[in-house]
Amino acid sequence: MKVIAIERGLEELKQSLEEKGYNTVFADEADTPVSVYIYKDQNALEQVSFQSSTGSRLQEDSGAAGVLLIPGSDKTPEQIIAMIENRVYTPLFYY
Repeated sequence: MKVIAIERGLEELKQSLEEKGYNTVFADEADTPVSVYIYKDQNALEQVSFQSSTGSRLQEDSGAAGVLLIPGSDKTPEQIIAMIENRVYTPLFYY
Protein backbone atom coordinates (compact mmCIF):
# COMPACT_ATOMS: atom_id res chain seq x y z
CA MET A 1 0.00 0.00 0.00
CA LYS A 2 1.16 3.53 -0.77
CA VAL A 3 2.46 5.54 2.14
CA ILE A 4 1.65 9.24 1.99
CA ALA A 5 3.83 11.68 3.93
CA ILE A 6 2.10 14.89 4.96
CA GLU A 7 3.66 18.05 6.32
CA ARG A 8 2.46 19.23 9.70
CA GLY A 9 -0.20 21.89 9.44
CA LEU A 10 -2.31 19.75 7.11
CA GLU A 11 -3.89 17.67 9.87
CA GLU A 12 -7.43 17.96 8.49
CA LEU A 13 -6.25 16.65 5.12
CA LYS A 14 -4.41 13.80 6.83
CA GLN A 15 -7.57 12.84 8.71
CA SER A 16 -9.67 12.98 5.52
CA LEU A 17 -7.22 10.72 3.67
CA GLU A 18 -7.15 8.24 6.55
CA GLU A 19 -10.96 8.14 6.58
CA LYS A 20 -10.77 7.16 2.89
CA GLY A 21 -8.37 4.32 3.75
CA TYR A 22 -5.02 5.88 2.85
CA ASN A 23 -1.92 5.11 4.89
CA THR A 24 -0.59 8.50 6.00
CA VAL A 25 2.27 9.64 8.22
CA PHE A 26 3.60 13.02 9.16
CA ALA A 27 6.68 13.70 7.06
CA ASP A 28 8.87 14.26 10.10
CA GLU A 29 7.90 10.81 11.40
CA ALA A 30 8.27 8.88 8.13
CA ASP A 31 10.51 5.86 8.65
CA THR A 32 9.27 3.79 5.70
CA PRO A 33 9.44 4.46 1.94
CA VAL A 34 6.78 6.89 0.69
CA SER A 35 5.03 7.33 -2.65
CA VAL A 36 3.54 10.78 -2.13
CA TYR A 37 4.63 13.88 -0.22
CA ILE A 38 2.00 16.52 0.46
CA TYR A 39 3.45 19.80 1.58
CA LYS A 40 2.11 23.06 2.93
CA ASP A 41 5.13 25.29 2.41
CA GLN A 42 7.36 24.89 -0.63
CA ASN A 43 10.35 26.01 1.43
CA ALA A 44 9.95 22.82 3.48
CA LEU A 45 11.00 20.76 0.45
CA GLU A 46 14.57 21.90 0.99
CA GLN A 47 14.63 20.22 4.40
CA VAL A 48 12.95 16.92 3.51
CA SER A 49 14.87 13.66 3.38
CA PHE A 50 13.16 10.27 3.35
CA GLN A 51 13.08 7.09 1.27
CA SER A 52 10.73 6.91 -1.72
CA SER A 53 8.91 3.71 -2.57
CA THR A 54 11.16 3.38 -5.63
CA GLY A 55 14.31 3.45 -3.53
CA SER A 56 15.33 7.03 -4.24
CA ARG A 57 15.93 9.60 -1.53
CA LEU A 58 13.86 12.76 -1.59
CA GLN A 59 16.40 15.48 -1.03
CA GLU A 60 16.99 18.95 -2.33
CA ASP A 61 19.48 17.75 -4.96
CA SER A 62 17.87 14.45 -5.96
CA GLY A 63 15.10 15.69 -8.25
CA ALA A 64 12.63 13.76 -6.07
CA ALA A 65 12.55 10.75 -8.39
CA GLY A 66 9.73 8.39 -7.57
CA VAL A 67 7.89 10.66 -5.13
CA LEU A 68 4.81 12.58 -6.23
CA LEU A 69 4.99 16.08 -4.73
CA ILE A 70 1.64 17.77 -4.11
CA PRO A 71 1.06 21.25 -2.70
CA GLY A 72 -1.79 20.64 -0.28
CA SER A 73 -2.74 23.96 1.25
CA ASP A 74 -5.25 25.07 -1.38
CA LYS A 75 -6.64 21.69 -2.47
CA THR A 76 -9.72 19.75 -1.37
CA PRO A 77 -9.33 16.14 -0.21
CA GLU A 78 -11.06 15.06 -3.43
CA GLN A 79 -8.53 16.94 -5.56
CA ILE A 80 -5.65 15.40 -3.60
CA ILE A 81 -7.10 11.90 -3.97
CA ALA A 82 -7.46 12.37 -7.74
CA MET A 83 -3.81 13.46 -7.93
CA ILE A 84 -2.69 10.46 -5.87
CA GLU A 85 -4.70 7.98 -7.90
CA ASN A 86 -3.55 9.42 -11.24
CA ARG A 87 0.01 10.15 -10.01
CA VAL A 88 -0.18 13.57 -11.59
CA TYR A 89 -0.41 17.15 -10.44
CA THR A 90 -1.96 19.41 -13.07
CA PRO A 91 -2.07 22.01 -14.31
CA LEU A 92 1.54 22.97 -13.96
CA PHE A 93 0.96 26.30 -15.66
CA TYR A 94 -2.14 28.44 -15.80
CA TYR A 95 -2.85 30.24 -19.07
